Amino acid sequence: MFCPKCGKEINDGSKFCKHCGNKIKPKAPEQAAQTNTPTQTSSNDDRNKKIIIGVLVAAIVILAIVFVALGTGVFDNHSQPANAGNQVQQSSSSSSSKAVSLNSFPVSEAPALAQAIKSSGGNFPVQFQSLSLSKAQCLYILSKSISQIGGGHPDATISVGDPSYAPNPSGSDSSQTIARQNYVDMSNRFSSWIESNGFVPNYVGIYTSGVSDISPSRMLDICVSILIDYGNTHNLPASVNV
Repeated sequence: MFCPKCGKEINDGSKFCKHCGNKIKPKAPEQAAQTNTPTQTSSNDDRNKKIIIGVLVAAIVILAIVFVALGTGVFDNHSQPANAGNQVQQSSSSSSSKAVSLNSFPVSEAPALAQAIKSSGGNFPVQFQSLSLSKAQCLYILSKSISQIGGGHPDATISVGDPSYAPNPSGSDSSQTIARQNYVDMSNRFSSWIESNGFVPNYVGIYTSGVSDISPSRMLDICVSILIDYGNTHNLPASVNV
């Protein structure tokens, strides 16, 4: 502080000036408060500035960590199970086929086999999943599947084996319409013959007056048509035209 008379510096709280002897009056409380206020205000401003700077620095650090994590793929580990689950679900929904074998061929796969036979243009063997199927095997699978579906067993499986094709296939193959009851019966008799004899019958007959017998090749066409229709509608057609 300074002496108000001589203007020389003296110690804070002095009652007299050591230079001129002037009596120093103590400051009023209001003056002291006014004197302290700028210091306190300045102290508060400094503290507020430090808080703001600290918050900004913390935000910058957090943003830097997030960007680094995104760049290195840290968050991918957390999202991968959900994505993998979606992929599995999509894969499962897009492909509901069941595994097939000669010992256990699902009837539910017969429509897909029928489509594969149609797409092959009648060339055998037909490649279906892991199997290479002869014409006789395809005839047995399709006719047996129609028999099982017609009997109310669409979830059954078939033991295919290795039957031989008809040695002397015959049949007039005239154009006709075959009702569901008749073609299910035909399929049952056709597949039962293969089971009992180990080879495809030369022909299959229909128990309808005036209707010609059907050759194994035409029987294959009938089965393919029926099962493709079944695969699309999940119902055996009321009749089939041959």
